[in-house]
Amino acid sequence: MNKTYLTVAILLAVTIIAARGDETPSEQCPGQNHEDLRERIQVQPCGKSRCKLRKGTNTTVVFKFKPDHEIKQLTNDVYAVIAGLPLPFVGVAGASACAQIKHADSGEPAPCPLAAGKEYIYTNSFPIEKFYPQVPLKVHWGLNDGNTDIMCFEVPAVIVKGSTK
Repeated sequence: MNKTYLTVAILLAVTIIAARGDETPSEQCPGQNHEDLRERIQVQPCGKSRCKLRKGTNTTVVFKFKPDHEIKQLTNDVYAVIAGLPLPFVGVAGASACAQIKHADSGEPAPCPLAAGKEYIYTNSFPIEKFYPQVPLKVHWGLNDGNTDIMCFEVPAVIVKGSTK
């Protein structure tokens, strides 16, 4: 797929999401305080009170962030909290996030290192595996540079049965 087309499609999706006024029902991570958190995050599919993660489908996460220092490497810190236990999302948790970062102003890829004070957009999709249990949970999504969380939020969710097609 043409990189320009993909960039335009991502920017268009972010613009449409922002224009619709949909807000993902997100919460600050414990000990964190990210300004305008709900306005900067979109998780699809989500309702007003929680996200429904359907087995056998993908969930997409898009958010804006602005680091306050140079970031040499960025790692996904993604897990589900079920009955108080953190369980990593297979294939996402611990993986490098550098390939999913674009410049917010141009939509161009922004490979690590990331400059301090510039705004970036992170986009990632991950599968809701068929073997995941059908339970309510909290999804913890963080990006860290090895030492600190650059961005972190939590979303109430429920894993539901997949399509029978």
